[in-house]
Amino acid sequence: MTLDLSTLADTAANTVEELTDDQREQLKKMGEEAGVAQETGRLAETAFLVVITPDGQVVAEPNLNSKIRTRRPATLDDFQRAGHVLVDDAIAIKTASITGQQMMQVTAAMVDQQRTQALVNSLKL
Repeated sequence: MTLDLSTLADTAANTVEELTDDQREQLKKMGEEAGVAQETGRLAETAFLVVITPDGQVVAEPNLNSKIRTRRPATLDDFQRAGHVLVDDAIAIKTASITGQQMMQVTAAMVDQQRTQALVNSLKL
């Protein structure tokens, strides 16, 4: 069996989802030739891991291939706490973004006002 890896070698993709259509097709052909069955599992739009570190920090990990070692199974309290932390952090990030945008708008308005005032002052005789 001859494998043409040139199509797949043109990428630095970390996951199959990052491959181009041509690369996916080449990968599919290689899998069929090698007798590899199609991936099983639940189809999802996106996914991420929520990890509670040993020091208590809640971290959202976008890479599902990260190797995670747990000390114990997750409990309902872990789900609730992590969920609240993620929502609170998302709200804080959104609020900071909106505040930054508003500050930029105020700064732009002040600059315009200074330019207008300078023009008015230059026109006075």
